[in-house]
Amino acid sequence: MRTLKAIVTGSLFIFVTLLLLQLGYVFLAVGYIELTAYLPFLNNVSGMFRYIVGIPVYMATMFVGGYITASMAGFDSNFKVQLHCIAVGLVVVGGMMYSVLENSSLTLTGIVVTVLALSASMAGGFFWLKYKDNKPPLNQ
Repeated sequence: MRTLKAIVTGSLFIFVTLLLLQLGYVFLAVGYIELTAYLPFLNNVSGMFRYIVGIPVYMATMFVGGYITASMAGFDSNFKVQLHCIAVGLVVVGGMMYSVLENSSLTLTGIVVTVLALSASMAGGFFWLKYKDNKPPLNQ
């Protein structure tokens, strides 16, 4: 039961956080489009903005989700913690890719982001394992 609770909690945290961040991004994008009407040179920067800001924020969210998952699972074994973090990463990336791949194909950017997301969730688990003696698990 602890395993399922850890995976669901980590996945829900990531999904809810990313949905809220996407909402904020939409508001920023609308404001940015309005700003480009007065400053046309900003049109060239808009394509890079989603990669420069979006990918690090996505990776940070995946890292925190992996940390929460590892803390909720509370295992001492590196293998078990990483298995849980990979499961959370696969649930989140699978859910996101499923909706995207209905109308298009997988690109190199999608593969790179998938690998980075799985790595970030595992890094969150490694971070929790390294510093777990300083804090009690979240589920106690």
